[in-house]
Amino acid sequence: MKITGTRSYIIVETEGKSLKIEGELTTTPAFYADKDSIKNWESPYDNIRISEDEKMALIEKIAKEGSKEGNVKIIFD
Repeated sequence: MKITGTRSYIIVETEGKSLKIEGELTTTPAFYADKDSIKNWESPYDNIRISEDEKMALIEKIAKEGSKEGNVKIIFD
């Protein structure tokens, strides 16, 4: 899993697909991710909808991975 981003979104790359999650980077440093923005994968898989079960598994995996990767904690709300 690879997580990159800007002040207003993160891009998560996992299992050959990418996912853009909207949110806000604070000065804490923490990224507050909007879990409601998780709907579809990015192109070319943008026609594949992410189920609620997949969303919850991704959130858990991203939160765990984000805390391992370093400086910015990812918090879903």
